[in-house]
Amino acid sequence: MASVKGSNFTKRTAEPVEKVIASQNHGRLRVQYDSYEASSLGAGSDISVAKLPAGAIVYDIIVYFDALGSATISVGDSADADRYIAATSVSSAGQMSMSQEGAIAGFGYENTAETDILLTTASAAISGTVKSAVIYSID
Repeated sequence: MASVKGSNFTKRTAEPVEKVIASQNHGRLRVQYDSYEASSLGAGSDISVAKLPAGAIVYDIIVYFDALGSATISVGDSADADRYIAATSVSSAGQMSMSQEGAIAGFGYENTAETDILLTTASAAISGTVKSAVIYSID
């Protein structure tokens, strides 16, 4: 059996200690909450729910929704529509999060420029309430 260290743990325990960026070591988590009331919002539409500053590292995104119809919603940004959560059915009321359906590439993803977080609809129009929380660190 091996005993190994993660990359940031290795930096913190090195002699001399190497710098770990603050948002990955004792960084403060921040939340941007939003809600949207959809009324026949067409497939292929984007709902902007957060504007993250450059350098923000995303640790979780949670989305709660009513039964919205025979559609899916993915969570990403303008460069990658499902960077954080792949297309998920929203036909029954429920929730989705990075910890359940998230893409590994999105966990701990650092935005290099100011970035809007987008919920993207597909397959059909949606009607109902969508609430979201984007959890990230910037310092």
